[in-house]
Amino acid sequence: MDETTDDTTQPPLPSRATRTISMRSKASSRGAITASPPGSGGRDRIIQFESKLEQRVLFLLLARRDLWDIWDQPPAIAYIAPDGRTRHHTFDFLVTFTTGRRWAVVVKPQIRAARPEFQKELAAIRAGLRKDYADELRLITDAHFTRDEALNVERLHQFRRNLSPEVLVTAYGRFATAAFPITVGDLVAHLDMGGVGFQAIVVGIYDGYLHAETSAEISESTRLSLPVNAEYKA
Repeated sequence: MDETTDDTTQPPLPSRATRTISMRSKASSRGAITASPPGSGGRDRIIQFESKLEQRVLFLLLARRDLWDIWDQPPAIAYIAPDGRTRHHTFDFLVTFTTGRRWAVVVKPQIRAARPEFQKELAAIRAGLRKDYADELRLITDAHFTRDEALNVERLHQFRRNLSPEVLVTAYGRFATAAFPITVGDLVAHLDMGGVGFQAIVVGIYDGYLHAETSAEISESTRLSLPVNAEYKA
């Protein structure tokens, strides 16, 4: 059984960012990842971020089962600033969900987001947001998630890219033969799949086949239970 995905894939689609992100900055961690949300048609796409916080938010969004698409640095919108001038704002991400609902996402550290001047500017941007662009403006800060939660979804992104669908189907089938509740370590032993067992469990949690507390780091001692109406495919 092949334990990992076939590495012979097409080159990733380019980023759709509408403004260039400088990758050289002493003040923040900038970069890009490749991901394949459902809206990309199964192709990898490059998605850029301008800070470590943006990268963490990106991984959190990619972990959602209702995600359809993420557009990095989407087209700017015009709005009337508090000083009465027309300005333009580029959101960090434009997120589309499987329901068709769209979020225009602003990512900011909580310490900056709490400042009155930022709140006034954000209110002006929200007032300028058209419904044909996004259904709502969503501010996401580092207060909305834990560092462990961010670590879990960063690992999830890599594990999903490591594991083949066949490995996941095998693991999910073996979940059905385990006695729950159970720890991650004990389920790894039950799966008897070597090093990929832990990875398959993490993916299974976010795919809805297992339930665990994800605000803490997922480790061998993490307790697992079965979600209601879990369906296993053997």
